[in-house]
Amino acid sequence: MANDIPLVLGGHSFIQQLGNDPAPSAGEQTAIVAACLDAGIRWFDTTYQPERVALGATLKKLGRRDEATIIAWNFFSPFGPGDDVGPPDYYQPHHLQQMLDELATDRIDVLVVHPLQDERENERQLELAISWRKSGRVKALGLWAPDERCARVYATRNPYALMVRPFNVQTPEAPPIFAAAKQLGWRTLACSPFLRGWHLDKLVKAAADIDAREKFADLLLRYSLFQPNVDRLIVSMRSAEWVERNAASVGRGALSEEELNRLMALTPDF
Repeated sequence: MANDIPLVLGGHSFIQQLGNDPAPSAGEQTAIVAACLDAGIRWFDTTYQPERVALGATLKKLGRRDEATIIAWNFFSPFGPGDDVGPPDYYQPHHLQQMLDELATDRIDVLVVHPLQDERENERQLELAISWRKSGRVKALGLWAPDERCARVYATRNPYALMVRPFNVQTPEAPPIFAAAKQLGWRTLACSPFLRGWHLDKLVKAAADIDAREKFADLLLRYSLFQPNVDRLIVSMRSAEWVERNAASVGRGALSEEELNRLMALTPDF
């Protein structure tokens, strides 16, 4: 089996929205997931309902569910290519079986709780998620976007094993938050290394370099992944070719001082 590569295939790889590349066909989705597993990328994020359906069908077709660690979230709106993705919703009792059916599996490895505005409903959905974990159908709970107070808030009652939060060249607030999460013993997943694909395109346009997209993607990915207290990085990849390129980026390690200076000089255009 290939070495473990600390990337997570972003669920947005499977949809048209939230990116600047076309959504992959079913055949391309299969190639992307297979390429990830073959390369040693075994974590898969599924934020939205169509992403769960796509990943579930693909892993079932490949017969490789047991090689994958699947992350799911509390977003339940079905949508097509031109539709809005819809907001998160509080977990309800029927949602667990719905997600399991969409993912064509009997378990969810990490269930992320996305807090909303009503604190009473947030507490109710957390208790429900804890009950799913106790049942064994959910293996661990994660939290979306905690702040630096998490080390204090969850010091005595800590239902989570993982957190997810953006970490990129435009998130100066991230380092102390990731450090606080590690104090709690959480696994830490960074996301949004490129913000969105169209932000990466701004850098490419400014560079006037035929290979600029690949170069900047490499720098931005390594910037996010190799920060202190970052365990894994969620990144969308809409082609098997990008799986190979991103795996190669991981192999290059942290940015050199020269690379970091070059990247920072361009961030005003990001």
